[in-house]
Amino acid sequence: MVAKKLALAFCAFSFLQTSFAGFERFWIFSKDANTQVSDTWDSLSDAEQLALIKRYQSLKEIPSEQSTNLQQRMDWFNQLPDADKQRMRETWQKMSTQERKDLAHRLQRAAPDDRASIREEYINKYLKVENLSH
Repeated sequence: MVAKKLALAFCAFSFLQTSFAGFERFWIFSKDANTQVSDTWDSLSDAEQLALIKRYQSLKEIPSEQSTNLQQRMDWFNQLPDADKQRMRETWQKMSTQERKDLAHRLQRAAPDDRASIREEYINKYLKVENLSH
């Protein structure tokens, strides 16, 4: 019995020491993640470091106009009843990227009173297809 437990423990320990799928971080003698990041950073040229910093900053920062616009859309969506939110999510998931862009264009150009009917048009289009297929 002890031999079985010892063999099982040895196999488990050996498995953890393998270097696939990130298990190398459990090995006592391997470098820690901070050292690996520092080594990678140091291997980049100054121009590459600067480009990486600019790219990171551009991903973090949203222009204030876009941020305000996004916040308004989020506020509008959060005011909807849960059933309408779900219908909007399902419709959005069924649309292609181009259709989403077309919808955004139509909504931007439309008068505020017409936007609800445009949304309903798309919701009915995609949810009607789903109801017919069931």
